[in-house]
Amino acid sequence: MPLNVTIVTTANRTRRYTQTDTLCIQEVLDALHRSGQLFSSRTLIIGSDRETEIFTPSAITRVEIAVEQNLDAYLPPGGRFQMRKLAADETPETQISDTDFSGRVDFYFAGGDTVALLVSGPRSNDASGRLMNLTRLFEQAVLHYELPGGGIGLINPANLTRIQIAAGVEKLPVGSWQLQAL
Repeated sequence: MPLNVTIVTTANRTRRYTQTDTLCIQEVLDALHRSGQLFSSRTLIIGSDRETEIFTPSAITRVEIAVEQNLDAYLPPGGRFQMRKLAADETPETQISDTDFSGRVDFYFAGGDTVALLVSGPRSNDASGRLMNLTRLFEQAVLHYELPGGGIGLINPANLTRIQIAAGVEKLPVGSWQLQAL
């Protein structure tokens, strides 16, 4: 069972890696227990018998770890939202009730990287609660999302420039600007 890792940086550069050795894969998976500190570390070092690369985690927008096994046991407790990466041709319908939300959310990063996710979770009854739910996404140390073929993605919220939600709102929180996009 191979493990494939994709790292995208704020320079919008993508590096891909693979591993088939069971012990090496286990080391990567065990490191997920500390995924909350991934982007606050001083360096992320990736090495092989041919080369060594050193990343500045603060310049990483996201990391995807594709593997066929369930990774829930390796991750810290989740947040309020469940997120799954959308396939290129997938266009989910937005569903909003008094208590829940489910719909497409596009995450935009410094350097031009983007990722489209299906986000679902609780919906606050009042506008200020909804604003807090959204702004908390920017305040987390790391955001996790599921990959369609198995595995997880890790978002560095410090490099988010904006989030676009595929739903309008009937009442904006105080201090919001009501404008139409061109």
